[in-house]
Amino acid sequence: MESLEEYEAVVSTMKKYVGACSTGDVDLCKEAFDENAVMYGYLNGTLYNGSINNFYEALKQVGGDPGTKTRIDVLALVGTEAVVRVVMNDWHQCCFTDFHTLLKIDGKWKIISKCYHQY
Repeated sequence: MESLEEYEAVVSTMKKYVGACSTGDVDLCKEAFDENAVMYGYLNGTLYNGSINNFYEALKQVGGDPGTKTRIDVLALVGTEAVVRVVMNDWHQCCFTDFHTLLKIDGKWKIISKCYHQY
């Protein structure tokens, strides 16, 4: 059984991601993701995939949205791996559900993959 501190550490990493989406702070976003992270998902019906750097570029272009509403759910946490769902509403008038896979690397939780669905 994992400790509550580990769950809180995973949520803390995810708060960096959602905070970056609200503020447009790409450096904060980079703190949440491993440098080799990948993402996959459909945006306006078009498949986007590849390096998380693509998300950083998009965040630079569109900026943050302080009106964004989010919910973070830790779905699983086993040893050094975690799966988290993020529901994000009203981010630039769009709504998403993301599934993030995290790995504890050198004692820190990092997002290694992001898969998203736009409503």
